[in-house]
Order: sequence, then structure tokens, then C-alpha cells
Amino acid sequence: MKKGRIPNTFPATDGDYILSSAIDTQLGLFTGNIVAVFDHELDADRLVQALDILFDTWPILGCRFVVQGNRLYWERISKTDRQHAFSIINTEQECETFCTKQVDSRTGPQVNLGLFPSPVKTTVILKLSHQVSDGSGFAHILRTLSSTYTRLQQDPSYQPAPHIHGSRSGRQIMRQLPWTALPVILKNFIILTWSLNHPRATQMLPLAPWDNTAWSYRVRHISASRTGRIINFAKNHQATLNDAILTALLRSLASCGNRDGNAALRIQMTVDLRAWYARAPGEDALCNLSAFEYVNLGTDPGTDFGATLGRVAAITRARKKSYFGLSEALLVPLVTALPYRWLVRLVDYTARKKAAQKNVPCLLTNTGPITPENVAFGQPPIAAWVLPHVLFPPGFCLCVSSYNNTISLSAGVSRGSYALVDAFLDQMIAELPT
Repeated sequence: MKKGRIPNTFPATDGDYILSSAIDTQLGLFTGNIVAVFDHELDADRLVQALDILFDTWPILGCRFVVQGNRLYWERISKTDRQHAFSIINTEQECETFCTKQVDSRTGPQVNLGLFPSPVKTTVILKLSHQVSDGSGFAHILRTLSSTYTRLQQDPSYQPAPHIHGSRSGRQIMRQLPWTALPVILKNFIILTWSLNHPRATQMLPLAPWDNTAWSYRVRHISASRTGRIINFAKNHQATLNDAILTALLRSLASCGNRDGNAALRIQMTVDLRAWYARAPGEDALCNLSAFEYVNLGTDPGTDFGATLGRVAAITRARKKSYFGLSEALLVPLVTALPYRWLVRLVDYTARKKAAQKNVPCLLTNTGPITPENVAFGQPPIAAWVLPHVLFPPGFCLCVSSYNNTISLSAGVSRGSYALVDAFLDQMIAELPT
């Protein structure tokens, strides 16, 4: 591969505009992590070489995101400017600090990698800026990095061709839809708008104000055997594993100490549009092609877990039959047509208004399974999980990931909310079938 084939700049897409406005509005910290733990050593020099190749295999990862007034675009940075992307971690404290370190999309590169070797295990932490891609893109990056690392052992000159073609825009989804979809999507949007405001308030976690100097991830793991029992319980209720997680989240919110019974049990969840609509997701993987769906139970959580699960499953089944994840799609061309500074003001105004109305649903993002072949740096890890981006209070982002059928729940919170979120995650696990 000749590096001259890689353009120096790439255009910003609709997803880039929206994520950038969220960053400039300071809604949260938009860096995600995949943590993989191995019972064998990894070659640090070969990891550095694989990371360097990654920046040319997916060239947009070797860019910085540029905002110049209303002009937004990606610009490649030099090899010297991306040397800081790899870190050797020496202690558990350094490991925790690295997990909370942010990838600065405006300086680049968009990926950082940490290696924590220890006598009994080796931990690899891959960090990704949400500006460049959502969680589904993580899998493609991880697969490229791990396969390159493995291939370099046999072929030190290995250099795959760069991914420089294809669309990173959400328009690739909308172009596939028949024109008859538009009035249906508009109707779904009107119904959604009503549902998001009736009742006006949403049950939220009573989180402490954010402290950027003292925060960490709270993580819980559910064993593979317990996961199997949860899946079987869900199937018996014509529901999915994600429905069961949603149910546990909603029922745990209903038992919060600040609940007065008048706020809606309402959840926002992410939908990977690639899985539902993309014809060939591999080429266009590194972009933000996720959207939101919502579950609103009103003020009644139901008598028990099974009853709540039945209602949640009925809601998600109905939505999956009618352009799932696209209820807000018609807003995208409207808001991205605005001058960028107007878009930032609009996002800021909307966020402040929702906070004042106490109508900020918890966000559940399910990144799906981490497959062993995607993370096999020579041999598969013994454990792996995702640490998500962070939403500042009153927002709250809870991530669900899995590896070898072990489910991981994770969320980033500041010190003042550690006890609250720890108890909340424990309550969620207690709600799930045993």
C-alpha cells in the first residue's frame, strides 16, 4: 500500500456534526474503552507496529477533527503527532487513570492503546473517540488491530489496503427506504414526541453534581451460567435478553428513594442501524450509525419482573415492526442544515430545558457480544468488557456488553455518586432472574 493514496482530509458527515455539537455543549465525556484481560504475555513492540498500521488501514483514525466556524472536516496528522497513542501501564492506579483518560478528537488520533503487563495477567485497553464512531465500529477496529498483531508475527512487512471508500453518512440508511416509509416515520415521530412528554417528568437517578477530578467506572459482571438462565426466562416470556436488561433497569428506577410515583418510567436506548438496515456494513463501519429508541411504562412498573418484562417486550416488538430506530431520522437533515454555531446553541437549549423539566431518561447502550476472534491477540482473552462514554448529570449512561456469555454492566460516575450507582447496579442484578 502506498501512503500517498490516503487523502489528507475527509469530509464531516451528519453524525460528525451531531456528535461534535454534543461535545461542544459539554453533555459528557465521549470516549469509550474495551478492556481485554489475557493469561499470556503480549509483545509491546508488535502492538506498537500494529497500532501504527491501524492508522493507515482506517485512515480516519489517524486524523484530528477540525471545527473552523461552520466548516467541519477531518485532517490527517503526522506520525510524530500520534506517537502518544500507545502507553505502557505499570500499576493498577495507572490502569484506572488510563481508563478515564479522554481521547481528544480535536488533536487526534482517534484511538489510544494501553498495555498493562503483570506477573499473572496482561490487560489491553483500547480507547476510541465517539466523535469518529459508535460502539459497533469498535468491533471493526479491534478485529483489525488484533488480526494485524497476529499476522505480523508471520509477516513483519504485512500492510493491508486502506479503507478510503464508502459513505460515513446516515444517508446510506435513508437511501434504502421506499418513499412510502417517510409518512410512517413522521407518524412515529409524532407519537414519540407525545410519549416523551406524557407524563412530563421522567424518573431519574438522584446523581451528585459531576466532579471531573474524581470519577471512575463502576462495573458489575454476571456469570455465564446466570446469563443462560436469564435468556431462558426471557424466551419463555417471548422476550429478548435486552428486554430483560431493560426491565431490570426500569424496575430498579421504580425503587429509587426519590420516586414520588408521578414521574414516568422511561428509558432511552441505542439502536445499531447497521444491524437493521445496512447492506454492507464492513466498508462503512467507522461512523456513527446509531439512533435512539424509547420505552415508556408510564408510572406503573408492574406487579413483578415477569409482568414488567411482558410489557417491555410488547413495546419493543411493536417498534421493531415499524422502522425501528428511525423515529427521529427526519430531524437529522434539518438540524445539520443549520450553521454549526446555531446547532450547538440548539443542543444546549434543549439539554437545559429537559434538565429543568426533570425529563432526562437514563440511556441504555447495548454494545452486544465481544467475539473471541475479534480480540484474539495470538490467543483469546480470558475476560473482556466495554467501558462507555459518560453523560453528565442529570444524564446517566449504562452500558451492557458481553464476552463468552458473561454480561458486564458499566457506567462512569463521579465520586459523590459511587455508593448510589453501586447500589443501583446491585439492585438491577437482584431484579434479574436467578
